[in-house]
Amino acid sequence: MKPFFALFVLAAFWLYPAFAQDLTIQKGVIEHNDQERRCLQVNVNPEPKTLKEAWKDYLQDHHDFKLKGIGFLANKDLLTAEQVVVEAISPKEMDFYTHIVEDENGSEMKVFAAYGYDIYISEEDTPQEYAALRDILENFLETYLPKYYNELIEETKERIEDLTDERDDIKESIADDREEIEELKEDIQELNNNLESNESKLQEVEAKLQGRKAKLKKVQRQINGG
Repeated sequence: MKPFFALFVLAAFWLYPAFAQDLTIQKGVIEHNDQERRCLQVNVNPEPKTLKEAWKDYLQDHHDFKLKGIGFLANKDLLTAEQVVVEAISPKEMDFYTHIVEDENGSEMKVFAAYGYDIYISEEDTPQEYAALRDILENFLETYLPKYYNELIEETKERIEDLTDERDDIKESIADDREEIEELKEDIQELNNNLESNESKLQEVEAKLQGRKAKLKKVQRQINGG
């Protein structure tokens, strides 16, 4: 394992303990042309379509061949590149395959290649080509995964900033509402005081009215000789 990739695996173990095994390239098998074939297998967090597009771009940019099966209106589980020369592996033409499907944590990725219908690259029969194929996959992972996680981190930071701004706006609204409530409380208290004063004055005026009515009756009786 290359030093950089080893450090990345170690960092992933500490930062993402639940997914540490996702970065381990394993020996796997896949059924192809009616038989089980040797392959390289890795389980990673990116979802299948994102991983397929990144893998396709990487191979085209670094090894000058194009995988078919992912693109406009296409999203197949098995991506293929037939009769291509991958100089990093061999000067011979080969068929290059990648099988990517969803698993419980993201994607299961299987990479394998063959020189013909029944001549598949394997650790036992073609160890140099097998090691070169592994190097390509390893280089892809150490190039792509840090970028993938950095993008996730940036997206998370932006989400945190948005939520923080939203929280601050809510706090400001609450503060404004509380201030308005306090002002309304003061207004209500003033109105209550005015109401109490009004009630008191009303009672006084009503008492005067009753007194004056009594005096009026008394005067009327006196006038009438009562």
